[in-house]
Amino acid sequence: MKLSTRSRYGLRAICYLAEHEEKGYIPVSEIAEKLSLSENYLEQLIRILKNEQLVESIRGPKGGYRLTRNPDKITVGEVIRVLEGNWNVTGCYQDGHCDDKCNAYFAFYKIDEAINDTIDSITLDVILNNRLEVNK
Repeated sequence: MKLSTRSRYGLRAICYLAEHEEKGYIPVSEIAEKLSLSENYLEQLIRILKNEQLVESIRGPKGGYRLTRNPDKITVGEVIRVLEGNWNVTGCYQDGHCDDKCNAYFAFYKIDEAINDTIDSITLDVILNNRLEVNK
């Protein structure tokens, strides 16, 4: 399994907003520069996050984006689903059912269930508080 560029960049950007929420509104140009991402592509992703009310914006010289909720109220699963739509790893079924169940259906279902349970349990706050643990 590999996350799309859209999910990886979007998650990195929203984590940046969470990590720097004390700054208030942060311009996309700053996020793009600090994370070495394309500003144009990042703007598209941030707009999607804004349309789904995960971030909000203001215009002007002190404008930019910030989270609409506390980092402990936004999950990785929510961010990925906003950017990807309904998401399952195996891709063999949609909305929890399969029209042509194969012998491996149970395994595919359990894999998707475990991954979705995991991404739904990880909040932005958890990421920020544990990011150094991974780098040890």
